[in-house]
Amino acid sequence: MQVNFDFPGLCKETTAAGNVRWRVRVDGEKRRKITIPVGPVHPDFQEHYDAARLGEKLKQQKTQKPEKGTLDELREHYVGWMEIQVQAGNLSQLTFASRRRGLQQACDCRAPNGKARMGEVSATLPLAAFGHIRDSFDTRTGAAATCLKALRAAYKWGSQRGFPEDSPVFRVENTHVSKGGATPWTKEDKKKFLKRHGAGTMARRWFRLVDDTAGRIDDTRLLGPQHAKFRGDQQVISWQPGKSGSSPVEVPMSAELMCELAGLPEDAPAYLLTEWGKPFASSGSLDNRVRKWIIEAGLYTIGKNKKGEEVKKATRSQHGIRKACAEEIAEQGGSVYEVMSVLSHSDEKTAAIYTKRFERAQLAIQAAERRKKAN
Repeated sequence: MQVNFDFPGLCKETTAAGNVRWRVRVDGEKRRKITIPVGPVHPDFQEHYDAARLGEKLKQQKTQKPEKGTLDELREHYVGWMEIQVQAGNLSQLTFASRRRGLQQACDCRAPNGKARMGEVSATLPLAAFGHIRDSFDTRTGAAATCLKALRAAYKWGSQRGFPEDSPVFRVENTHVSKGGATPWTKEDKKKFLKRHGAGTMARRWFRLVDDTAGRIDDTRLLGPQHAKFRGDQQVISWQPGKSGSSPVEVPMSAELMCELAGLPEDAPAYLLTEWGKPFASSGSLDNRVRKWIIEAGLYTIGKNKKGEEVKKATRSQHGIRKACAEEIAEQGGSVYEVMSVLSHSDEKTAAIYTKRFERAQLAIQAAERRKKAN
């Protein structure tokens, strides 16, 4: 029996026939379990899980089979294929969730006449149809870009499986202009976080781990004692990032990080653990916890949720620490290849984003010095 520890009481079992079965222990009743029809990657999982914890069993709603050749059918087949790839470790949970969400948004978009969903029409959509889906996001150009990316991935996959081979989706314009993404952490941000979360807390351990490794959140949740090695007298963390095309990473452990890890058993399954002492089951669950820690440190703004209620929203993220690390390397004169080695980039163009600004600033200083000498 394997247990998904991010969801208390969730058990993943394998039947005698080799099939996977998901069961949930009823809260407060150790011996009572309820079988649910879907696993954590299914969009209806949370509803079934919550009901089972309360001792209720929901009936799985039968969804109508999509019409053959429609965008709905392409989405259904591609999502099914992705689920298998996630279980096999060939596709990250983050990529799966992003593509599934983007495809669902495309399919639920109303056709220009307003009478049908785009998912109900033929997958042989013209260029104008993809433009219509893109424009339906209005000012949310980032979400539109994510949707287009998911559609392109689905059509590329489907081109070898009976769906259009040369879809106009690959020619529709992406109108999104990046606003810089995550905000890099400043020295003041870091001091504020560490002041709120003292030594020995899981929040501080997370910060020290990320500040040392500059890793992606889906890799961070998996790092543990098995990734610690010695290179001479230097202790390092060595791992292969899960993102496709990423290069292996090996970075030295700081004294601060080693102090935070000192009390952790050598056989601990991971460095970062839930309140039940188990690894985070997904990057999303760790990200939720990180946002909570950041808000507790006072790094937040007041926004509104879908109900119009005022809520606190974190203004920093793990990716912001990753960006800050890259900028610190570049600011100290580090090369593109140094940034690549820390961030596990395999493409020089991506790493060059961080070094270009500081290289230009240094060149401007050198140019000014040359002018002084000329005068």
